[in-house]
Amino acid sequence: MKLDTSHSLKSKIPEAYHSYVTQNIDKIPSSKKGTSKDQTKQDPNSLKSRSSQKEFAIASMMAKSLRESLSPTMSEICESYVSGRLIAKFRNLTSLEDGQTGRRPMTLSKHGHLLNGFEFNSEHPYEQIFGANYFIKSGSRKGQVILHFPSFIPENTFARPEGATNFKIKARLVALSDFSFDINEDAYVAKNKDLHGKFGDFETAMLPLLKIPLEPMTAMIGIDYPEGIPEETACFLVMAISFYKYEKGKFNHLSKKSGMTIKRVY
Repeated sequence: MKLDTSHSLKSKIPEAYHSYVTQNIDKIPSSKKGTSKDQTKQDPNSLKSRSSQKEFAIASMMAKSLRESLSPTMSEICESYVSGRLIAKFRNLTSLEDGQTGRRPMTLSKHGHLLNGFEFNSEHPYEQIFGANYFIKSGSRKGQVILHFPSFIPENTFARPEGATNFKIKARLVALSDFSFDINEDAYVAKNKDLHGKFGDFETAMLPLLKIPLEPMTAMIGIDYPEGIPEETACFLVMAISFYKYEKGKFNHLSKKSGMTIKRVY
């Protein structure tokens, strides 16, 4: 027998209830569980959570921008959980600024130097692998770095992994823009969008790990940006030592035994 539900269908269902359809009965009012959408928006804990998520999102984007600016072989050096560590470092930078959580700026040009020495492979730190003395100097304009490596003997310089026969020195200078929160956009916006993620790089030839001294090397890394690097930008100098094993006619990258670090932020 079909129940007469004409009265219930015409009745207005209270806001705190919803209806569902079942066999032989068109609609039955049922109490909603949890808080409403409007209540969630006004809840202090939810507001705090959403604000923290915004700062986490900008920190994640910064970490991704830096990693995607690295060369493929440099990326191979990164340990599996490096993204989380790098995000945490960027996330901490917003706490150094005044303002409301979720709207505090990401000012890398001011605080980026706090990432100096960040290791992408903590089991094989760059500074422990590479024992040679070398010099880093700023160029004539922002976005230029000069590297000078005096003569050194590779076999006496590196803490090389077992089986390594060759090495490369690699460097990449990456520009990352400052970000501020735009109230109208309700989002973080780059101060220098066109420059963000641009880079210049340097890489040696494949060099043998021998007792023979190498000739001195000097190189300049520059980010090509005709307008000049503006002040609201930080330049991250990432340096790496990659070891290789030559066998069966090819060089195999010993990526997990190589090292890479954020050497300096300008």
